[in-house]
Amino acid sequence: MQYPRWIIFNKKTALPFLALVIIGLLLIWGGGRLIARGGAKLPPLEMLMAGLEKTMGSSSFRYRAETKLISEGRVNVDFFSQVEGERVAPDKVWIKGQMMNTPIEFIQVGDNSYFKDQATGKWVALPGNKLVDSELFYAELNPLAYFNFKDVPEIKYLGQEKVDGEKLLCLEMRPNLMDPFLEMRLTGYTYKVWLNPGDYRLRRAVLQALDRHNPQSGVEINLRFWDYDQSMNIVPPV
Repeated sequence: MQYPRWIIFNKKTALPFLALVIIGLLLIWGGGRLIARGGAKLPPLEMLMAGLEKTMGSSSFRYRAETKLISEGRVNVDFFSQVEGERVAPDKVWIKGQMMNTPIEFIQVGDNSYFKDQATGKWVALPGNKLVDSELFYAELNPLAYFNFKDVPEIKYLGQEKVDGEKLLCLEMRPNLMDPFLEMRLTGYTYKVWLNPGDYRLRRAVLQALDRHNPQSGVEINLRFWDYDQSMNIVPPV
């Protein structure tokens, strides 16, 4: 006949055991909350920094940039600029679209720029002009310039959102930009960005900023990025 066995815990061994059990349950609970919030594996700032590093380290990508003006606190229906482009590291860019209701096509290869004359269809060369570094055309020619941050004092993870049929990680933030030109005329930058859940690279972003001298006016920039590290052939026009 077998008698029931009683296990008697010593306080010195029972307390550490119970602590381990509680920690394990907390980890399981926290993991469940993490999955429920959209599968983020890192804190928001770490996700952002990892994604920006990989985005800026890409050998190539395609993008769309749309800029609208804000007046009296409302975003205008008309676009200031609307272009699609390709960038190939380290110094090749192609864009095509419209700026101020005027068609534009532009190529940058090295230190040489090329504009297409829409009236004649001929290309005009501007040797020795690296316009991709011009602050006046950041959104159209160098959209990643808006992601060179001094710091990001406010950032919040909003979970997963479905954008164009793809589930992306969504962040909202108020960064301080490194480039003084971008904060010379505009202030109060707010960002909403969507990252690829696999490698955190940028897929979409919406930026808004207000005019320093007229807070009722400003700009809104919508950016989309895709085809990272794909083969793209950008050559000087003949």
